[in-house]
Amino acid sequence: MRVANGSYDWYHRAAIRARRNFRLSETLLLLVSAAIPVSAVLASRSTEVPAVLGGIVVVITGLRSVFHWQDDYLRFSEAREAVEAERRLYYTGADPYADPRTRDRTLTASVTRIEQRELGTWVQIASPRTDSTGNSLLP
Repeated sequence: MRVANGSYDWYHRAAIRARRNFRLSETLLLLVSAAIPVSAVLASRSTEVPAVLGGIVVVITGLRSVFHWQDDYLRFSEAREAVEAERRLYYTGADPYADPRTRDRTLTASVTRIEQRELGTWVQIASPRTDSTGNSLLP
């Protein structure tokens, strides 16, 4: 049961952190993007302010694609809920946790499968993108 609780707690914390980072980056992106035309009007003789704001937009957009905060939030939440479903079955002694002799081992195996599935999804997201000929889409 300790494995399931530890996994649940990790995914819970990680999902909250990813959601917070995603929302922060989206909010900053909206605010800075909206500030570009406003700065162009308010400081019409200066090109520096809109240029700097545009650069900030590019950086925030790049960070989103590097860190995949929204994808992480969704993956971590899904894994957390899958672990929670297994914990509920374990607590109630429902199948496949009805046999006291095998229930701990079965729970550990179930949680391990959930973690491996989540990790496999992360590997797909983090892997370099390629086109149909196998060439990298990254510069």
